[in-house]
Amino acid sequence: MKLTCITKLRLRVFRDFTWPTELHTFAQFNVIYGWNGSGKTTLSWLLSLVEKKTALLEGEAALEIDGKTKVAGSAFASAQLPQVRVFNRDFIDATLSQIDGDIAPIYFLGEASTDKVKQVEQLKKELATTDITLQTAQVDKAKAESKLDDFSRDKAKLIKELLTTANSQTYNNYDKRNFRRAVEAMDVQQAAAAMLTDDQKAQLRSQKNTQPKPVVEKVAAPPIELDVLTSEVDTLLGLSIVAQTLDELTSNARLATWVQEGLHLHSGEYNSDTCRFCQQPIQASRREELEAHFNDAFEGFQKDLSALLSKLMEAKHSAASLSLPDVSRFYEALVPEESTIRAMVLTAQSETQATLNDLIARVEAKRDQPFAPTATQSHVAAGPSSITDSVAAFNEIVEKHNRITAEFTESVNSACEKLEASYVAEAHAEFAQLSDAVQMATTKLDGIKDTQAETQAKIHKLEREILEHRRPADELTAELCAYLGRDELRFEVKGTGYALTRSGQYVTHLSDGERTAIAFLYFLKSLQDRAFDLKNGIVVIDDPVSSLDDNALFSAFGYMKDRTKDAGQLFILTHSFSFFRLVKNWFHHLPKQRKKKVEDRPARFFLLRTRHQPDGVRTSELGHLDPLLEKYESEYQYLFKRVYEEAHRNDVVQLEHRYGLPNIARRLIEAFLAFRFPEMSGDLYQRLERVNFDNAKKNRIYRLLNTYSHADAIANPNHDLSLLAETQPVLLDTLEMMMSVDREHYDGLLTLVVNQPTEDQGEA
Repeated sequence: MKLTCITKLRLRVFRDFTWPTELHTFAQFNVIYGWNGSGKTTLSWLLSLVEKKTALLEGEAALEIDGKTKVAGSAFASAQLPQVRVFNRDFIDATLSQIDGDIAPIYFLGEASTDKVKQVEQLKKELATTDITLQTAQVDKAKAESKLDDFSRDKAKLIKELLTTANSQTYNNYDKRNFRRAVEAMDVQQAAAAMLTDDQKAQLRSQKNTQPKPVVEKVAAPPIELDVLTSEVDTLLGLSIVAQTLDELTSNARLATWVQEGLHLHSGEYNSDTCRFCQQPIQASRREELEAHFNDAFEGFQKDLSALLSKLMEAKHSAASLSLPDVSRFYEALVPEESTIRAMVLTAQSETQATLNDLIARVEAKRDQPFAPTATQSHVAAGPSSITDSVAAFNEIVEKHNRITAEFTESVNSACEKLEASYVAEAHAEFAQLSDAVQMATTKLDGIKDTQAETQAKIHKLEREILEHRRPADELTAELCAYLGRDELRFEVKGTGYALTRSGQYVTHLSDGERTAIAFLYFLKSLQDRAFDLKNGIVVIDDPVSSLDDNALFSAFGYMKDRTKDAGQLFILTHSFSFFRLVKNWFHHLPKQRKKKVEDRPARFFLLRTRHQPDGVRTSELGHLDPLLEKYESEYQYLFKRVYEEAHRNDVVQLEHRYGLPNIARRLIEAFLAFRFPEMSGDLYQRLERVNFDNAKKNRIYRLLNTYSHADAIANPNHDLSLLAETQPVLLDTLEMMMSVDREHYDGLLTLVVNQPTEDQGEA
């Protein structure tokens, strides 16, 4: 894709430009010559928008591509456009940046690198600001941690004082670490559950401070089967004895006992027929009556009653022997329960004894009056095994007591743990609040650190990218030497950029020419990037030799020519006639450049000129290069032509039209006098003094050229506008002076002007 022409341009100095119908289109190689202020910068800036695919937001423009496609400036961002690379003042500023260092500035090359350098500098500023924020956040975190630490230490000290006991060593070394582990392991619900009342805490404190007591032996329950004994009594007393009873004995128990004992003493081994009491013979009939009354069954019954009575007496003795340990032997915590069970045991013992007494009385009554009717039971027996059950319950208290003694340390520790949990729970809410403050401060600090790390990572990444694109210093030095034609400037790697030395000394300032040269070198090197297809792309170069001397200018031209000769399309814009002449000669020797038709030539020449519109506004236009500029090796002939045509102009022009003419005339006279008096140096006045010509006219020439020969600038208020109105007569005086000084030279120049086709050139 090639740029054919600029069909329309309303931008800055181009007030209303349309491509002239008689003007040839752009070729592969193009040079545009124009003095400062003629619009070169505007053209290069317009083409840089094509390079960046950025829409034109001011003015109006339209480009023709490949002779058929027209693209408006407002569509640059979306239209299909050729690849373009533009070198101009904007490229220099974007490509070459510097950072002042302790020894010398560090320079960076390349728009990408300079952009990255700016980003790095901005990030470093942000990093410095973040450092201050970081310090504040660190102080805030330290304060929050200190408050939490003080709180934890105070609470741990309190818990240690409250829970330290001679019965356990667990809390002797209790500190803030123990407290924090306990409180951090507790959530809100657990804290609520761990809270104790004052009474509960008092009881637990008593438990932890209590001294261990000796083991208490269990109480042995008396082996009394009260229900069995009662049943035996009821059974035995319910038996009937069949015998021949004697009323006198039946009615008198004491008498019966006495007689029965006497009968026994007179029978068996004590057998006797004589009463040992009265010494009277015992009648056989009386013996028979008594034996009938006291037969074997009766005797056996009496023995059973005696045996049962002995059994009951033994049970009574057993019940009476029941003894409980003193209450003082039990732990205080068990006393309430122990007292209740003790009362139950004593009640059961009393009831058992009462029941046994009743049974004994019944048996004794039967024994004394065996033939008397059995008395009705008058005492209700205690519940079965009631004393055994109550003693068993009492022994459970004993077991609890003994377990506490056996597990005393564990019991104390349990009480302490419950108390600790309660104290920790009471501090839980405030600890959580202080912990949240620490967490917030930590999160903020971590966020700042993360931001710092991200910023530092970005800086490292950008610096790595800068290093990756940094070209070897020796290569740059060699190229700069070839470009400038001298080797006084040298590159030296410094950090991610370069330090420049001149004759071994660090350079603290680069001239505009040196900055332009270095940036142009980088531009030419960038044309070799893989991202740019040089053979099919468009290269635009705007004044690459600013402020270079003639020797360096030639070297720079050669370097540029070598790097751009294969470009798909090349545009060179310049105000330097010396550089223009080098480009012109190159283009003239291109193959097929001698073709008769301009359309068949690979290189074409253009001239940027300025005109003043009727309203006095300056405007630029692009047109044919004047043949004198293309044919001759200097612009001297062209300047003569411009002065001659303006001096002999017959139409009336606006005063604004003449602002640039004194500048043109001065350049012509300075060149003329330099050739005429080559041995003489100095300003215009001294050279004019050397000329043998009318002094009044010389003074008039000098006054116009010296006052209004400042390019296209509007004169200062102290300038005499009436003098500018005399421009045309003064130009005639100038030509007359040249003719009088060197008539042959003047006639030669006049021949060139006369033989060239006259054009309404306007101001350049």
